[in-house]
Amino acid sequence: MKRRAAMAVLVCTLLAQTGFAADPSVAYQRGVEKIYNLYFDEAERDFLGLTAEYPREPRYWNGLASTIWLRILYNQQKLNIESFSFKDTFGTNQSRDDVAAAEEKRLEDTARKAREAADALLKENPKNTHALYEKGASFATLATFHATVKREYWKARSEAAEARDIDKQVLRIDPNFHDAEMSVGAYNYVMGILPSGFRLLLGVVGMGGDGKDIGIRQIESAAGMGKDSATDAKMLLIIVYNREGRHGDALKLSDELHQKYPKNFLFEMTRAQILRKLGKFDQAYDTYQNILKKIASKSNGYERLRAAKVYYDQAKGQTEQKDFGAVFASYTKVVDPKSDATPDERADSLIWMGKILDSQKKRSAALEHYNAVGKLNCKSEYKDQANQYKKKPYSS
Repeated sequence: MKRRAAMAVLVCTLLAQTGFAADPSVAYQRGVEKIYNLYFDEAERDFLGLTAEYPREPRYWNGLASTIWLRILYNQQKLNIESFSFKDTFGTNQSRDDVAAAEEKRLEDTARKAREAADALLKENPKNTHALYEKGASFATLATFHATVKREYWKARSEAAEARDIDKQVLRIDPNFHDAEMSVGAYNYVMGILPSGFRLLLGVVGMGGDGKDIGIRQIESAAGMGKDSATDAKMLLIIVYNREGRHGDALKLSDELHQKYPKNFLFEMTRAQILRKLGKFDQAYDTYQNILKKIASKSNGYERLRAAKVYYDQAKGQTEQKDFGAVFASYTKVVDPKSDATPDERADSLIWMGKILDSQKKRSAALEHYNAVGKLNCKSEYKDQANQYKKKPYSS
């Protein structure tokens, strides 16, 4: 499990290198705006048009590849800050790993076309930093896909290392190419936080990097001075800052990005989660309520976010606050027959409601909730847990 955790950290910190860049093309800029605002299908149409018109430009192929990957990740419920919690593996209990083989092949083919387009430019000029950077981005996309979507951490490691090596080459040619600092900084950060024993298990002996503090500064440099990857580096820093306990800095970046991309409701969800880490539960609750209002009014595209997901996260925050009366009310919203909750969210909510009822000595009501879990098409772990409490009441 520790090896899997280490690999998840290694690859997931490269998440932000999507290959998006500033470009005079109106269609390209439109595609970038759409993907950062979570309109993946529309972004794909823009990138498809660009690759058809300019097949020799690797940037457009990378934009298309990243769109495909991020949409898969979003549909798997892994495109959230909880998935980057640096635990045993990537994702959460509510996320899933299913991906269509055809979609996976399409992503790999698109990344290959980006790499081939970059190689063609490099044949003309081996020191073309744009081509090198885009080639590295194609490897980074595959690495993050295999780590986040497939959880194939060993395969992702070699692709992540390839991306890092290419960006180091970019920096040797042009030390002011700050965009390339992101993947190099991510690698230095991860190697800096992994014990030597982990590096031995991962087969990266002698590749210890320059330390996590240097890595953070390199990512910050990309965020502050990068032309192509500033937004991506800031997204990466939210993850890094949270791990380092710099929740205030993470909150500032999350708010900044949400202001820039107001239709990306994930940034506002991240805001609530960070406020919970800061112990500001009332502000977190207010944030969740603001999100729910936007869903109800269909403001800024928030209707794409499931209300049950918001209530579910809100309940987690109320649990951390130990406000169990409020917890029960929030979970009631999740298990409502008319809610848009997933089976796993319903199951976990029912179990928590049963535990609360057990703690109140309301055994018959608790059993009703545990029994309801068995009727759901949820993960077996929830059914096992419910059966456990059916046999023996929960005691706090």
